[in-house]
Amino acid sequence: MSIAILVIADGRDQYLDPCMMSLPQLSGDIAERWIHDDTGDPHYRSTLADRYPGWRHINAGPRSGCAAAFQSAWRQLRNGSECDHIFLVEQDFVFPRPVPLPEIADMLTDYPYLAQVALRRQPWNSNEIAAGGVVEQHPEQYMDCHDDKGRQWLQHRMFFTTNPCLIRRTLLDVPWPSHQEGCYSEGLFHQRLLAEGTPEVSGPEVAYGYWGARDSGTWVEHIGYQRIGMGY
Repeated sequence: MSIAILVIADGRDQYLDPCMMSLPQLSGDIAERWIHDDTGDPHYRSTLADRYPGWRHINAGPRSGCAAAFQSAWRQLRNGSECDHIFLVEQDFVFPRPVPLPEIADMLTDYPYLAQVALRRQPWNSNEIAAGGVVEQHPEQYMDCHDDKGRQWLQHRMFFTTNPCLIRRTLLDVPWPSHQEGCYSEGLFHQRLLAEGTPEVSGPEVAYGYWGARDSGTWVEHIGYQRIGMGY
């Protein structure tokens, strides 16, 4: 199964460069590499293309903010990618340990009701820090799952996350919400999936997964202490 990597970037090189350097931790048949830049700066985009010549560089013109950037990336990969799966990563994440993308892709095939399989990060906001982690904040909402292929994951219906995750390319057929539809497009996309479903299953069947057992720890590190732009 072929995999495309999609990096969502907005100009913070102090995060983008470490992110890109850590991408070899991702295993599998990575057939396409895309960077969507939302700086709106033609000169910066030119330097970005020079630094990463093996990547397909896409954008939506002027700086547009989170919702419009995801809309643009969603549309351009839907029209341009030939891969079976898309690995989504915002530029302010790094990968401290190997990530077995083929196993995760195989799991998405075997369990079509999973809209995404995401990677757990460290606790970030005050509530997560107080609880000890993302999952620890609402432990009862996550179902411990495993199968006869040795895969383990935590299943839930609480949210769709734009943290690093693997999705089927078919999920790009579900439109990403625009900023005109309201703030927090990530949450609106989650609501759309629960209401309308995915190309594979109906809304009531949709679920999400975190890769690994409950005690497997974190798989990615969020390093984005400085934010710029709109809605990121």
